[in-house]
Amino acid sequence: MPDFTPVPIESRRIADDEIGKPAVFGAILSGQPQEIHRNLFDGDHGRFKSGVWQCTPGVVAMRDWPYHEFCVLLSGRVIITPEGGTPREYRAGDALVLPMGFTGTWEILETVRKYYAVQARQPLLRRVKERVKGWLRPGNKGGQAADAQAGAAF
Repeated sequence: MPDFTPVPIESRRIADDEIGKPAVFGAILSGQPQEIHRNLFDGDHGRFKSGVWQCTPGVVAMRDWPYHEFCVLLSGRVIITPEGGTPREYRAGDALVLPMGFTGTWEILETVRKYYAVQARQPLLRRVKERVKGWLRPGNKGGQAADAQAGAAF
């Protein structure tokens, strides 16, 4: 029988002094952004996830973001610039939707902590298997840096 118990998504699941790993949600353009996340809910056979995420300052280029993502910034500041679009600054208290396919940059000015909810077209494991198959094809030199964003963060 399915469990229909609400799942609290709490920012304290990441300690204030907790250190993350190098950011993998895109290609690092400047700085040394470190990210950490806690998936607190996984539903629809891996197509939907939610939790809390944090990243230190730096600039990261994202290409073809594999999710529809709704997020609420709890702290920090970031300038998000869609490819060919206008930069916009977001700060604590702001909410936004990052549409699937987004290409652009995140310039994290102050460490950002956010609640997120992401929905993918297909389960994470299936996406990862498809990426690995692509990397193993003759002529491929180990994949592209942008491939790291295809599920590595979540």
